[in-house]
Amino acid sequence: TDDDKENDNEIRDGIVVSTTSTLNLVDLAGSESVRHTGAIGMQKKEGGMINQSLLTLSKVLMSLGKSNPGHINYRDSKLTRILKPSLSGNARMAVICCISPSNKYREETKSTLQF
Repeated sequence: TDDDKENDNEIRDGIVVSTTSTLNLVDLAGSESVRHTGAIGMQKKEGGMINQSLLTLSKVLMSLGKSNPGHINYRDSKLTRILKPSLSGNARMAVICCISPSNKYREETKSTLQF
């Protein structure tokens, strides 16, 4: 929405130059492993969809990091389609991850940090 964007217009040599900023906040709660959460039904399905979106986002980011990325498929998940304008072009991105020091969540913490 327009509320999410901040515009800054400036006139240079008679030409209007516009700068647009967008802030995307994405909460991926529910991406935890099913074996730890015991999720069933819709919660299990939602967790699987979130994990699939994370996998797709990871593939897109890996492609963008290559010197010659070729075609980048943003269409494999809603998340990457939504984030496409922020991932391509002149953009800066930060990722905040929540991790646990507990041994119970060691694998999830490891995969989160590798992401």
